[in-house]
Amino acid sequence: MSLAQSFVELFSTMDMVSVCLWITGFILFCIEFFQPMHGVAYVLGVSLMGGAFCVRMVYGSAGEAFVFVLLTSVLLFGVHCVSLFTQKRDWLKVARMEKAGERSRKYGGLIDSVGVANTPIDLTGNATINDINLVVYSFTPIMQGERVRITKITQDKIIVERVDDDI
Repeated sequence: MSLAQSFVELFSTMDMVSVCLWITGFILFCIEFFQPMHGVAYVLGVSLMGGAFCVRMVYGSAGEAFVFVLLTSVLLFGVHCVSLFTQKRDWLKVARMEKAGERSRKYGGLIDSVGVANTPIDLTGNATINDINLVVYSFTPIMQGERVRITKITQDKIIVERVDDDI
């Protein structure tokens, strides 16, 4: 039996359970490659494809199972290649993390510095601290012109809080 005949036999005798399991598993596996979810979709996808393989083993022949695994492997390798060649976000994430480290080193000396809110800060806004205009983040709303203090610098935020004038 040739490989082409094996593919024809594989798809002509495949039942809906194994088709649904395999397609759903493959989609979940692809989602994990292009939108990582801490391995959840990967584990579910591999489990569903494994279930489809088991159904294929029970209701098909060993040759069909081999072609099924071969087809799945080739498609997953193709998804991996597409991910490597098109998804440069991982490189950008590393660059962002390095940039965030630069932010922490650059502005780390400003912690506990006091300045003035240039705009209303409702989650985000602008403030001038030590003659530096910064985009800042606050958990509580701060009105324009109020005094603010930098309390923390994270990877992506400079967090401020209102300074009470009566202290």
